[in-house]
Amino acid sequence: MEIDLAHLDSPQSNPLRAHICIIGAGIAGLTLAHKLTRLGADVLLLEAGGRTQSASSDDSDAEVIQQGHPHPGTAEPSARAFGGTSLTWGGQLLPLPENNTWPITAAELAPFNNEAEHLLGVDDLSYDAPSFFTKLQERTPDLLEQLPQLDVAVSKFVPFAHRNLAQTLGRDLRAHSKTRVLLHAQATELLLAPTRDRIQAVLVRTPAGPHGVQTHRIEATHFVLAAGTIETVRLLLASRSVAPEGVGNQNDQVGRNFHDHLTTTAATIQNPARDHVLTTLGPRVFRGTLHSFKLAADPELRARLHLTPILAHLTFEESDTSGMAVLRSLLRARQQGHLSTTLRQSLPRLPPTLLEAAHLTWSARIQRRRYISQQTKVFLRLNAAQQTPSTSRITLSPDLKPILDWRLHPTELSTLRAFSTHLRTHLERTHSTGFTWNDPLHLDDARHAMGGACMGTHPHTSVVTPNLRVHNLQNLFVVSAATFPDGSPQLPTLPLMALSLRLAEQLHKLY
Repeated sequence: MEIDLAHLDSPQSNPLRAHICIIGAGIAGLTLAHKLTRLGADVLLLEAGGRTQSASSDDSDAEVIQQGHPHPGTAEPSARAFGGTSLTWGGQLLPLPENNTWPITAAELAPFNNEAEHLLGVDDLSYDAPSFFTKLQERTPDLLEQLPQLDVAVSKFVPFAHRNLAQTLGRDLRAHSKTRVLLHAQATELLLAPTRDRIQAVLVRTPAGPHGVQTHRIEATHFVLAAGTIETVRLLLASRSVAPEGVGNQNDQVGRNFHDHLTTTAATIQNPARDHVLTTLGPRVFRGTLHSFKLAADPELRARLHLTPILAHLTFEESDTSGMAVLRSLLRARQQGHLSTTLRQSLPRLPPTLLEAAHLTWSARIQRRRYISQQTKVFLRLNAAQQTPSTSRITLSPDLKPILDWRLHPTELSTLRAFSTHLRTHLERTHSTGFTWNDPLHLDDARHAMGGACMGTHPHTSVVTPNLRVHNLQNLFVVSAATFPDGSPQLPTLPLMALSLRLAEQLHKLY
């Protein structure tokens, strides 16, 4: 059942109650709510925005003040709508690696990875490159064997029809009798009990509606904060009625260890190297799932060169006027729910789009590869995790706006340079021409905001336990990239969904 708090016929006089209240209807919140509903739980799911981004709540709630090094991803508008970042994400999956430093292991999350893959409509192939080539009945390409000290992984791309979880999991939740979805429900404070050992309720504010701005009180047995990284930290720190330092912040850990992935284009690849690289590392299609190769520095190389976790991969840039660009815009429009409007705007450019679509279909079915035209620009891009624990931090201004102080460590910059040099040295042995290397490197963030409410075993160095319960609180849990203690998962969505599914089973055991 769906309730839009901004358009109620009459104000809500009594508190809304549920067994489990989930704050945030993005990827984590929808995944958690969907599984809990299937397990029979009474779930109340709160979304600060509306059904679509155009109907979202006041964006002033999402304003972030930046200090330190500029963090471009923070300055971009947030997906404040039902479905969250699933409306806009690129759909790429990688699991938590085996050699991570988290307080939980990759093996613990593996069964939940499989469950998430089923929800997302991707195949069940291994993310390990040798296993992938074996399944394809191909030998490992020579180029990969010529690049030493690399662990090659294979990521998976979720089909566009499955990327927007509001259209899949969210649709099921809205139709379920035991689940209530509240739209335009901006959480403003977690009300801590006087004993400071549990949360009594959450206060939510609506934008101006028929009865003006309304505040509602929501009570539950268990509360789960499933918002984005910065919003998670903001709500914990802003909940000051009982504890002036905020909820879960007895040891001054909330907001600490913010981190992201640093990303940069290391090289542009042109012929004669281009064709060989695409033959070796170009995206493959198997069982309807698109796969991309990731070249990660192995533990020995990382130790020798003092690298943070880092990988290289190919990226592609289509001309804005190409049929492929139009096709991609149509697929993204389908993901975001406004395909008909984009289709009408694209009618004059449909002939080349249909031709490109035919090339894509033929290449995927016959060659088991993604079609890449000769006009497509090909780049070698790097993604590096930041040094953790970092000195970056999220705090609040006097009017409770988040302040992000993002810091870069010299190790992170040297990681990008050293790994770029390592790849250049070995690639140029077989391809003396075709690579144009960028020096200096232009840095960007990967829009993978993490940390600020990190998981750990000790309350003096973390905010939540390995089971995602806030230390010293009986009934508050956090499932968000804010809990990631480091950026070893280079693509955060699959680990986040696995954590959400794991938490659903843990909550189910509590009732």
